[in-house]
Amino acid sequence: MSRRTLVGYLVAGCVLAVGSAWSARAAVAVGDKPTLEFKNANGGSAESLTKYKGKIIVVDFWATWCGPCMAEADHMVRLNAENAPKGLQFIGVSLDNDIAAMQNVSKQKAFNWPQYCDGQGWQSKPAAQWGVNSIPRTFVIGPDGSVLWTGHPAQIDAAIADAFKKHPPQLVDPKVMAEAVAVADKIDASLKEGGQAAALKMLAKFPAAAKADETMKARVTAIEGQLEEYANKQIAEVDPLIANKQYIEAASKLSDLAKSLGSLPAGVAAKKKLSEVMSNPATKAQFEAAQRANAADEELAIAMRLQGEKKDEQAYLKFRTVAATFAGTPAADTAKKEIADYDTKRPEIGRKANDSVAAGKAKMMIGMAQNYAKLGKDEQAMAKFQDVITAYPGTSFAKDAQKAIDDIKAKAPK
Repeated sequence: MSRRTLVGYLVAGCVLAVGSAWSARAAVAVGDKPTLEFKNANGGSAESLTKYKGKIIVVDFWATWCGPCMAEADHMVRLNAENAPKGLQFIGVSLDNDIAAMQNVSKQKAFNWPQYCDGQGWQSKPAAQWGVNSIPRTFVIGPDGSVLWTGHPAQIDAAIADAFKKHPPQLVDPKVMAEAVAVADKIDASLKEGGQAAALKMLAKFPAAAKADETMKARVTAIEGQLEEYANKQIAEVDPLIANKQYIEAASKLSDLAKSLGSLPAGVAAKKKLSEVMSNPATKAQFEAAQRANAADEELAIAMRLQGEKKDEQAYLKFRTVAATFAGTPAADTAKKEIADYDTKRPEIGRKANDSVAAGKAKMMIGMAQNYAKLGKDEQAMAKFQDVITAYPGTSFAKDAQKAIDDIKAKAPK
């Protein structure tokens, strides 16, 4: 029997036998934005349509007892295998009464996608909400959550192809994509000016998640190709450095190459050679100290930039982070001096900055203390207010807490 003949024979599917139910079910139609939230019957993960927003989703209503459904099983598995890497997400809604049977068939048929199954058959909540009166029944949902097509799965191939063409998946968060574009643009500009070294360092900062977008992946692959020859030359230049015992400079070069080029041949070679250099404990310690100092300098530069932009509260907090995180480095010493200068000349900056950090937790703690006070639990209230003073000294919250303690003591019976 040909595929076309088989489709004609099976397209009617399995139909709900209760006549009164037909009119009671308002069908989800093209253009609607339906909802679906459930616990995956094959694994227990929390699932929903919104979880896969940005992808093209196929919602497949089926059952193990439905002959036409099972006739489409291999077809569904093939579609999933071909399109999942490109941004297609299958979700099954089983109208089985026997959940174990559904689980067994899913395993046998390699239905490797989330399945809703509550054992209620035609009374299953999604069937009623989506107006499904016959199975198999599939819905193709676009990246924005709108239904693009609905019908028998035997006819879904063209609908999926049309969805990919007219409503391509949005696999990367817009903010991540914007960051990726900005980094790629800077790399391209640097390469045009012959700045391969700078381009390599920028490539290390490229957000890997953006490679889920095929266009961006192709762009990055092209950039990596341009840098491959330069990277191989850099690796070759490391050997003389090692021979001259310039281990820190050698390790820095290799580290940049390994971070930037990852699993590419040059990246693998750099990682292997870096491992050899770092096998010496003394060299490793010196390299890590140098890396830490460089990271501290970068963070200090950010703090200085914020200060120059008159964003003093943000600068104060960044100086404080540098001083705490990179203690013992020249950058940390500079940060401490800047903090001391603020505290001496403009103490209000530090207070405001500290208040902004403390705000969330401190307000919650004060709220708890106030509730104790309203309930007449003065000892517990004062203890909680004291916690605020201890945790956030010098802030307005600590002052408010101390005032509250004084008020409670003043009202206490003599």
